[in-house]
Amino acid sequence: MWDETYLLSELPSEAETEEEANFIFSALNLQPGSRVLDLCCGQGRHGRQLANLGADVIGLDNSRFLLNEAKNNADAEGSRLRLIEADMRHIPLKPCCEAVISLFTSFGFFDDTDNAKVLSETASVLKPSGQLLIDYWNPYAVTQLDRTRNWWWISESTLALAEVEYQPQSGRLLDHRTIIELPTKAIRKMVNTVRFYFPTEMKRLLETVGLCIRATYGDFDGSEFVTESRRMITVAEKSG
Repeated sequence: MWDETYLLSELPSEAETEEEANFIFSALNLQPGSRVLDLCCGQGRHGRQLANLGADVIGLDNSRFLLNEAKNNADAEGSRLRLIEADMRHIPLKPCCEAVISLFTSFGFFDDTDNAKVLSETASVLKPSGQLLIDYWNPYAVTQLDRTRNWWWISESTLALAEVEYQPQSGRLLDHRTIIELPTKAIRKMVNTVRFYFPTEMKRLLETVGLCIRATYGDFDGSEFVTESRRMITVAEKSG
């Protein structure tokens, strides 16, 4: 779904990423040596931080470009992050993980059938009592984003414009993105789409694959999830 265009998004700072990794380590009760699969790891910003905390991290993505970025960053820092190029609907691992993480709204890219397949594959790589953490925009807040616009400077010469369209019938958010290179006047357009599941829908999906919700947070500060929360962070556990 994402390639080099992912790096054109507004990404959190290293300090924010470190705080998020610390929350994940605590919320999942990870220990040094715990094996964690980072789905849609992108350029590896969370994986590197978790590895620095002592986790044995496997980063999975289907973008070779982003995996190369992750490898270059990991090599520069001496991180123990390992990388796999694969589709998250077909995860090439056995039940070997204490935890799987899906961060920065990287779940919901497909239709309902394939999104359920992602969760099934995720459950299959978890050990008994292993945990899944899904970090998602709050779906209640997403419904209010229809027709909102945003813009930001990627660099001194590159401008990004985004317009959001929410489709209530399908529960999908469409992100219409325009990238403008001012010196050359080159324009690139793309559309990314995500299916947002409300808490009751997420609960049903997870239970179907043998995962039971243990906690739901409203942000990486550990706050309680309410309809006004910024995020919906779901922690589910595989039955023993």
